[in-house]
Amino acid sequence: MKVKWLSQSKLSTRSLFKGALYIVVGTLSFILIAIWLFDLKARDIRISGRESESKIMADGIAIAIKDDVITRNFAQLESRLKQAISDPQISSIMVLDSDGVVLSEMLRDPLTGVIRPTYSFKKITMPLVKESVTSNNLATTRWLELKAGVPIGGLKLEIVSTLIDDKLIDLRSDVTITLLSACLILLVSFGLVLKRTYSLIDIEEALMDGKSEALKKIAFHDHLTGLPNRVLLLDRIDQAIIYSDRSGKNFILCFMDLDGFKSINDNYGHDVGDIVLKEVAIRLKDSLRASDTVARIGGDEFVFLLVDGVEEDGFEIVFDRVKKNVNQPIRLLSGKNIQVGLSIGFTTYPTDHSSPEDLLKHADKAMYQAKISKEGKFVMYRI
Repeated sequence: MKVKWLSQSKLSTRSLFKGALYIVVGTLSFILIAIWLFDLKARDIRISGRESESKIMADGIAIAIKDDVITRNFAQLESRLKQAISDPQISSIMVLDSDGVVLSEMLRDPLTGVIRPTYSFKKITMPLVKESVTSNNLATTRWLELKAGVPIGGLKLEIVSTLIDDKLIDLRSDVTITLLSACLILLVSFGLVLKRTYSLIDIEEALMDGKSEALKKIAFHDHLTGLPNRVLLLDRIDQAIIYSDRSGKNFILCFMDLDGFKSINDNYGHDVGDIVLKEVAIRLKDSLRASDTVARIGGDEFVFLLVDGVEEDGFEIVFDRVKKNVNQPIRLLSGKNIQVGLSIGFTTYPTDHSSPEDLLKHADKAMYQAKISKEGKFVMYRI
C-alpha cells in the first residue's frame, strides 16, 4: 500500500508540474497574443491620428496657398509654406501646378531640423485620384488636388510621428518586458500589468484627440488675428440659414474693407500693417454682440455676421458703432498715431435667398460699390 501511495503521490506531483507548465505556457501565449493585438490597435490609432491630422493640415494649407498658386506669387507661396512647415510634425511640403511641375518645395533635414526650400522645377507624376493617403509606422504622405473651380495643381504633404509618439512606443515596449517578467515571477500580477497597458493606449488616444483639436483650431482660424477664417465663416453662414429658415428671423452679412491700409503697408511696413489688422479685429469684436461672428478672410477684408433679430433699419446703429470704433487713431510703439477708414457692403437673408458662397459674393459686390462711392456709407446689395 505504501508503494501504491508513493506511486499515486509521484503521479499527482507530475500532474501538478504538468498542469503548472500548461498554465504558464497558456498564460505566456495569451499575454503574447494580447500584446500583439494591443500593438496593432496602438499602431492603427497612431496612423489613423496622423492621417486625420494630415487631412486637416493639407486642407488648411490648400486654402491658404490657392490664390498664390493661381497668381504664381512665389514669394508669398514660399512664406506660407515656411510658416506651415514650422510645425515640427511636418517633414516636407511640395506644391505643383496642373502640369505636375514643382512650384515650391520645403524639406526638413531629419538630423538637424533645418528647413530648406528647393526650386528644382522638376516634373512629378501626380496620383490619378483627387486625394490619396499612404502611411507606415514612421510617416504619412497625403496628396491633395488644388482646385479653384478647375484643377490648378497639387499638394503633397508628409508628416511624421512626434516625440510624444516615440516616447509612447518606447513606453509600450517597456510595458511588454514588464508583462513577460511579471508572468514568470508572479502570474497574479498579469491582470494589473494588463490594466496598465490598456491605460497607456487610452493615454495615446487622448493625446491624439488633443492634437486633432489643436489642428482644427489652426485650420479654421486666421493665424494673425485669431478670428474665424473663410472655412469657418461659411459654416457659420450655413448654420444661420438653417436657423433663419426655422425661426423666420433674418440675418445680415457684412463685407468690410479697410480704406488706406495699402498706404500704411507701403509707408510703415508689413509689421505695422499686422498691428493695425490685429487692433481692427479687436475693435470689431468689441463692437458686436457675442452671438455675432467676425471673420478675416484675407488681406484687409473682414466679414461680420449679424444674427438673431437684427433688422435692416437697425443696422445703421451697428454700422455707426463699428465705424466709430475702427476710425479711432491707432497708437504705434513709436508714439505715432495712424487711422484707417472702412467701406461696408451688406446683404440680408432671406431677402437675398442665396447660398453661403453667393451671399458672401453679394456682400462683397455691395462693398465695392460703397468703396467707389467714397461717401463713407454702407451699401446694401440689391437683387
